[in-house]
Amino acid sequence: MASALETPMMKQFLAIKARYPDAIVFYRMGDFYEMFLDDAELAAPLLDITLTTRDKGKADAVPMCGVPVHSADGYIKQLAELGHRVAICEQVEDPKSLGGRRLVKRDVVEVVTPGLVGDPDGLDGRQEVSLIAIDLASDGRPAALAALDASTGDFRATHVDVELEGRGEAALPEVLLEELERIAPREVLVVAERLESLSPQLAERLPDCALTAVDEADFEPDDVPAVPEGFAALGDHAGRRPAAALLRYLGRNQPAALAHVPRIRRYELLDTVVLDAATRSHLELFENSVDRGRPGTLVALLDRTKSALGARRLARWIGYPLRAPAEIRARQQAVAWLGAHDRVRSHVREAIAGVRDLERILAKAVRPGAVPRDLGVLRSSLEALPDVAAGLEVMEGELFEAGENGPVDRPDGIVPPTPLPELARLLGEALVDDPPVIARGSRGAGESGYIREGFRPELDAIQESARKGREWIAGLEATERERTGIANLKVRYHPVHGYSLEVSKAQLDKVPADYERKQTLASVERFTTDALREVEGTVMGAAERAAALEREIFEALREDVVAAAAPIREAADRVAVLDALASLADVARREGWVAPQVDEGERIAVRGGRHPVVENVLRGRGGDGFVPNDTRLDRADTRILLLTGPNMSGKSTYLRQVALITLLAQIGSFVPAESAQIGVVDRIFTRVGASDRLSRGESTFMVEMRETAEILRLASRRSLIILDEIGRGTSTFDGLSIAWAVAEYLHDTPGLEARTLFATHYHELTELAHERRHIANAHFEVREWQDEVVFLRRLVEGGASRSYGIQVAKLAGLPAAVVSRAREILAQLESGDRHAAAPALGAAEPERSGAQLSFALAPEDEDREARAVEREVLDELSRLDPNRITPLDALAALQRLRERLGGGG
Repeated sequence: MASALETPMMKQFLAIKARYPDAIVFYRMGDFYEMFLDDAELAAPLLDITLTTRDKGKADAVPMCGVPVHSADGYIKQLAELGHRVAICEQVEDPKSLGGRRLVKRDVVEVVTPGLVGDPDGLDGRQEVSLIAIDLASDGRPAALAALDASTGDFRATHVDVELEGRGEAALPEVLLEELERIAPREVLVVAERLESLSPQLAERLPDCALTAVDEADFEPDDVPAVPEGFAALGDHAGRRPAAALLRYLGRNQPAALAHVPRIRRYELLDTVVLDAATRSHLELFENSVDRGRPGTLVALLDRTKSALGARRLARWIGYPLRAPAEIRARQQAVAWLGAHDRVRSHVREAIAGVRDLERILAKAVRPGAVPRDLGVLRSSLEALPDVAAGLEVMEGELFEAGENGPVDRPDGIVPPTPLPELARLLGEALVDDPPVIARGSRGAGESGYIREGFRPELDAIQESARKGREWIAGLEATERERTGIANLKVRYHPVHGYSLEVSKAQLDKVPADYERKQTLASVERFTTDALREVEGTVMGAAERAAALEREIFEALREDVVAAAAPIREAADRVAVLDALASLADVARREGWVAPQVDEGERIAVRGGRHPVVENVLRGRGGDGFVPNDTRLDRADTRILLLTGPNMSGKSTYLRQVALITLLAQIGSFVPAESAQIGVVDRIFTRVGASDRLSRGESTFMVEMRETAEILRLASRRSLIILDEIGRGTSTFDGLSIAWAVAEYLHDTPGLEARTLFATHYHELTELAHERRHIANAHFEVREWQDEVVFLRRLVEGGASRSYGIQVAKLAGLPAAVVSRAREILAQLESGDRHAAAPALGAAEPERSGAQLSFALAPEDEDREARAVEREVLDELSRLDPNRITPLDALAALQRLRERLGGGG
């Protein structure tokens, strides 16, 4: 007996699997995609589906599992998101045409990878899905990368004019790694010979990204499978090599999608503000720090877009703030114009809501697997374009009031989309109002009924013939009951056996002689007649001819759409820009923001600035309003502003507020302030908050020092630097020394002198303002009332005199006994009686009720170093913030303090 693996079907599967050994093969069998052997054992638990076997009970039974074709896309995307490749193997010929004579031919039509999602349905419309190839510096070439979002056709490339910074060939330039983090690709292509050496660095910076090895030859720019516009102009030094690798990878896995990448654009990293991963995280641009979700983020506040096109464009603007003041002002003018014309903005936004995701719809339309519903969605979007354009028509007496010089003019940054009336009309005439959804890869009679009656006379004639036949068959049941006297006779249809006359066994004696037996079942017999057979042939043949002709018409429509891809993309681009601009205008109007002055100067001057997200949250809670504060940073005057004061006074909010106002200004948005002047920055650096990387063996302090080191190495005179509590993760003296040295370095280093906000609890740093000309002190006002501390949230000049740590500890809920004891210790320390705060070594402890704290202080005759340790421990204890320390860090801190006091063990 032949092995289960030796059947014709399994031989076919194994041959296909051999061509795609690193992919899970979805093997089409009728209405299911089946997976076999190792693919099934891998996929079943990941997809939470049943693992069974083929030829169950046999010793060589084949493991298998499957998913329905109609719901396969969700399973495919799930596997891709988990980092797997999926080869879609379809039946490439109609099984009915073979009559069971041989095995139906099958072949892989596309491969879905983590970075090539295939059908874009189900993707988050706000997010890009990027595939990247990187080309490392060698032979005088700079490092370069190319990025492709195959779901939208966005294709771009850039290069990095830096050496490998002395770290050897196994390292990537930091600026390239930062750009990779900013793009956040799902998959990165790397030359196979370098993958092993680069994997640790890439895995650290891109933990959720799949790394794929490709041949060095894939980067050669000659003989690529498609040559998009702009490809030749890139040159080998500006991203053409990684672009070639992406084109070859796309051609191997999804060749039909090559038509969706007709052009590639070059972009320069120096044209936009660099925002590293730490800065994006600290400022909560796209994810909040609580649950990594969208609420409470800048993008959630700004995104009032009406389309997926606009949402993606706005997110791109936030991730890539502009650096050229002229470009910023042009965008700002467009926002201002839309904000000043409420009725126009409202009309345009309402019209944009009718435009679906044209980029991803087009991506579906160019694929052979496109279905009528896709073109129906495209049609409705094209039909909405004239309304979008009409909303921007500057016509006197309609939407605009006439000025002294006639109708109001639009700024150059607002360009209406150009409608495509001919294509919209063609799709409207050809397709029914609600085209059906057809399963992936389906063929034959099942995919008919979506071409509108009257569009093609030939199709109408075929369908009329089929309709008459079905009407005859529908009346056949009544006719035959009357003729034969069989009251329960029924006309049945079976997808395999066709139409038949069904008679119960009890009525068989009444069957006339012209009935021909067709099928015998347990309780009934089925018959046919010459007349029924003839009409059945007409109906079935007409249905098949109609389905084939509808498919032919549909393919012609799809080709018309592909031919119009360029103007569709242009319309999509204009809608995206208009939607993003209108969203920024709507936010500015509703929130009362103002247009900042953005220039090439080196001043950041903000009057009445507010944190955009925090202010919105406070308003939603109905509590006290946000307290605005001013900011003035100028390289000619105050380069570094040192902020002191207690926790909860508003320092961290203020730091982020200044960074966000600067970022908003440079994306062309209005800002939350009474007025603002922003001298453009090239980078925004932030070192805010406490975090550790235990999986990499790095403590909070190590992470803090790494981030600080990167800031000092990469910052320039154009940068904005935000530092919060540098040096707090180590001993007081060490931390103070580090913080002091960092401030001096930022002030004194020629060519650096960056604009900096530096928050600290080390009050000793305020002395720097007396020693360094361009350092100033400021603090947030605090008032004490009836032994309570009141935070006024108002920034004033000068350093803070106290940290109010004990009052803050009380607010945080520290036990009353601990707070009381802390006050005693603080009073003794401030009076100079440093060891009267606790019993001396060997002395009996005084009786106390409740919890007690006991410090073994050094006797008076101990040397100065021991006394310094005591003060250091007490200072560190008073600075511990229970709201900002993890349980693990708290335990570690207590152990560290005990050891420094000689109580370890």
